Amino acid sequence: MFSLKTPLIIHQIWSGIAEPLPKKFEILSKTWKYDYPDWRYEFWDNNRMNSFVRESFPQYWKNYKQFPYNIQKWDAIRYLILKKIGGMYVDFDYESIKPLDELIQNKTCCFSQEPTAHSSTLPPDTNFTFNNALMLSIPNHPFMDKIIEKVFSDENVAQKYDSKALTVIKTTGPYIINQIYKSLIEEESSQIFLIPAKFVSPFSVQQSQATRKNIITNELESCLKDAYAVHYYLGSWLQEKEKLI
Repeated sequence: MFSLKTPLIIHQIWSGIAEPLPKKFEILSKTWKYDYPDWRYEFWDNNRMNSFVRESFPQYWKNYKQFPYNIQKWDAIRYLILKKIGGMYVDFDYESIKPLDELIQNKTCCFSQEPTAHSSTLPPDTNFTFNNALMLSIPNHPFMDKIIEKVFSDENVAQKYDSKALTVIKTTGPYIINQIYKSLIEEESSQIFLIPAKFVSPFSVQQSQATRKNIITNELESCLKDAYAVHYYLGSWLQEKEKLI
């Protein structure tokens, strides 16, 4: 029996404003429901997200609405959800292989690390070692407070870079939370568990693309030997046509 400090809740976000939840994501979502039968499952659509911010974090509602891209809102709200409710947030392009319980026992805040192969493909000013696609937290964790304070600041909300991808990564996505993490003192960072990539991100983007083409090699199979979950890096937000919400 494992001792878990985070609430037994799984959160997933799909706004539904551009299209209903695609079948491929519905299938991947079922792997989490199957592997975590004792966890409560919470689905967040656009109406629920808007209501949640207005009711639970009215001080951030104005800046939440002012993010230029929808994905920034959906990045930002996951930090608010974990602060208020706690549990595990997981992107829809993630597959559960087996429960994470033994990895996360006695942990209060966890993030999934990126494959090392990615560090050589990112520009130096956007490099990050962990992401926000799979996160766990107790309510009111100090690191979530620091993320929220920075992400929802007037200065950050107003930032815009040369592309949508850069704007998202640097203002609400992995880059900004990595920068906040690097600013922590040792006592603070020791309270955050970065889950090794071999457990939760065993494939690089290129390897993930190969698996989706049904390419099977010894290399790809060996990547899965320690895996508890697989991130497929589908990046649907990059192709999404923006709609006002």
